[in-house]
Amino acid sequence: MPFKALGKVTNFADRETMQLLALWKESVSIVKLEKVSSEELIFEEYSHYIVVHEPLNMKFPEKREEWNKRFCGHAGISVVELIKVNENKIYFKGLFAENMSSVYGIVPYTSFDYNEADFPAAGMEILKKQTMEVALPQATGKTILDVGCGVGSLTLQMAKMNPQSKVTGIDLLEDTMKQCYLNATAYDIENAEFKAASVYELPFDDGAFETVTCFFMIHHLEDIPKALSEVKRVVANGGKVLAVEPLDHNHGTERGIQDWVDYFENAGFAVETQQINRAVFVIAKLK
Repeated sequence: MPFKALGKVTNFADRETMQLLALWKESVSIVKLEKVSSEELIFEEYSHYIVVHEPLNMKFPEKREEWNKRFCGHAGISVVELIKVNENKIYFKGLFAENMSSVYGIVPYTSFDYNEADFPAAGMEILKKQTMEVALPQATGKTILDVGCGVGSLTLQMAKMNPQSKVTGIDLLEDTMKQCYLNATAYDIENAEFKAASVYELPFDDGAFETVTCFFMIHHLEDIPKALSEVKRVVANGGKVLAVEPLDHNHGTERGIQDWVDYFENAGFAVETQQINRAVFVIAKLK
């Protein structure tokens, strides 16, 4: 790399989690400057920047050649959103660089990214946006649990929409939960917490949550009835579960709306559904 480093990246990305670039598009990373001041690089009239950084030391499958060109060549090139600046620390969303990677350049970006680039597939992003516009406003209550929260982007949205609520996100990896806390710090959100835990063994008391959300995650599970039994255990009397699942995306088992109704009814819920484009929105209440 024939450049001098301006600073280093802090996040909780590693080679395993970087395989899921859609998650890291929603994650915040800190660039800690070492050679220059933030005033030399960041300007109030710009919201997005191009960051040149150390490339990922990995290769994606051939069908993801666009990703290899962007992030795994002689340099990594990320188009990022500026979140905030704290002295020599710059908080960016969408930086595809591993923890402690060097940063070589930061320049303002004045146009949207190449619209034909396959990164990541736009269809699922559009579907998630459409479904969340319907589902998130219904995620209310003093206590909310987001199961399978990933890097916490939806958890933090719910926390922001419900500032008097306590919102908890869970997912399997401890480092991913650390990334969630970094994201929460970047957005100054204080009413969210995160735990590394399995949906098959939730570390919460019976009836602990007024609302439990499961967005685009149940179809990944090997034992859906066991998971829903555990989810039901932590729902308070009068509480509800909100779930969204794709109808044309599966991991070996195709499921339609009635299949999802059956899963929730067999777990002991009363169920309402709404089809939103290529997904089903499930509202499940205790019988």
